[in-house]
Amino acid sequence: MEVFYHFECFFPAVFTVNGVFFESVTKLKAEPSDSLFITVFPLDAVYLPYTVRIGGGEVFANAALTKITRLRDNRFLVRFLPRFNYVYSPVRHETKPRNGSAVKRLFEAVKERDLAAARSLLTGELSASVDDNSLLEFFDGYEDIVDNNGYVSTDGDSFFLVPDSGKTAELFKAKLINGLIDNIEEV
Repeated sequence: MEVFYHFECFFPAVFTVNGVFFESVTKLKAEPSDSLFITVFPLDAVYLPYTVRIGGGEVFANAALTKITRLRDNRFLVRFLPRFNYVYSPVRHETKPRNGSAVKRLFEAVKERDLAAARSLLTGELSASVDDNSLLEFFDGYEDIVDNNGYVSTDGDSFFLVPDSGKTAELFKAKLINGLIDNIEEV
């Protein structure tokens, strides 16, 4: 069974995969026994280049700089993290984009326990039907959220919730009305 890797890099970079240069890497298909040697060459001088070795959905080299999330049995999301030079810089470099989809903003607001911000992302009807404790408990047991950017084909706005346990991510679908969340259900 082939393994499909989807890649995210939140800083500008170019790559080599097994020695072949790529201006960007979004997805690759490989055999489970294949090793991929991916070198990340950041285009911002604050970050340093590095090489990772992945295979079979696992990281074998530079695991601290690479986060792999299992989306489905044979689909993985690989996030490349920045490698910093240990020199003081007065400029703050934010690697994670903020203000993504409405569901991502809801997840971040709930995790930060900012109920006013969370409720502002819900329709009036949904907000009225959910008490504060239920809203805070909704994302319990999940460490991250990943927008489904074509990783798995579904209808509408879908996303993955990544469990704290590191198990396979769960696919959910959101119903939006005028940009506000009206319902979230598991697919």
